[in-house]
Amino acid sequence: MRAERNPEHLFVYGTLKRGERNHARLLQHAVEFAGTARIRGELYQLAGETFPGAVPSDAANSFVHGELFALYDPEETLASLDEFEGVDEGEFARRLVDAWTAQGQVKTWVYFYAQPLEGASQIGGGMYSSL
Repeated sequence: MRAERNPEHLFVYGTLKRGERNHARLLQHAVEFAGTARIRGELYQLAGETFPGAVPSDAANSFVHGELFALYDPEETLASLDEFEGVDEGEFARRLVDAWTAQGQVKTWVYFYAQPLEGASQIGGGMYSSL
């Protein structure tokens, strides 16, 4: 049962998206798909890795496209994902940002890549797919 009326949200843009290899990890938690969304940022294929990394951007037309999930137990979900994303090791950093959906704007958590982008290549259009 979804008792919380105003859940926190999580924006995912890589392997946690529906159909990607780590999506099941997200489904282990009290989450619900809330729709597609975009955030300001740039998306990169990281050198030597099989996952992308987004970094913040202030550029007016620079967006990362992904999916928004409602979090019904945000404390537990985010603690688990912080570990998965390597927050304590400094690989990714969780930040609260604005996301835009077809219904409007919402505050959401996102994991930005927190390491140097040496050798990374920008993903045109800001949309990741492993296919």
